[in-house]
Amino acid sequence: MSTPKKPRPNNNAAHKEKKQTSRKVADVLIGDLQKQMEACPNAETLNSQVITPFIQSLVNVCDARGYVLNIYGDHCNLAITPEDHSESLFQLIEGYLDDADLG
Repeated sequence: MSTPKKPRPNNNAAHKEKKQTSRKVADVLIGDLQKQMEACPNAETLNSQVITPFIQSLVNVCDARGYVLNIYGDHCNLAITPEDHSESLFQLIEGYLDDADLG
């Protein structure tokens, strides 16, 4: 005679709450970054005060975890690779932008 199995708890509510919390955290981060970016009067300040520190943090995490990222967006691409690949990718992108008369 087998013992009846206990019913599994419904984790849908917990999953939904976790997803909503994650979304709220992301929205706060987006808002904070946008405020910092908007406070920058020019591209140089934007680069030095927001973009470079953000990218350096991303690189630090990727390096520590062994990640290689190639992120594609509607208007951007971001590649995080080991150091020895960055120059080659830069040259490829620069060549493409020149050929497309965008550089």
